[in-house]
Amino acid sequence: MKTLPEIVCPACGYEFYLDEDDYEGELQCPNCGTLLDVRIERGELKDVIPLEEGLEEEEWLEDEDFWEEGEEETSWEEEEEF
Repeated sequence: MKTLPEIVCPACGYEFYLDEDDYEGELQCPNCGTLLDVRIERGELKDVIPLEEGLEEEEWLEDEDFWEEGEEETSWEEEEEF
């Protein structure tokens, strides 16, 4: 039975597995979204380095760059007209 290399996200501690014997590149933590630089050699995890932390919900909600251009925001007052 093949043992998969266990990756532990240094940002949130989430444990996940990658079915690769040799891998070198970027992965995103499925839990917190942190971008990780991962290196696996011969089925053994060698490095897990955080490159960029994932965005917390409050951050992306406030960051206008994440919203598509042309979207209009409606206020509750406009929607609640009776």
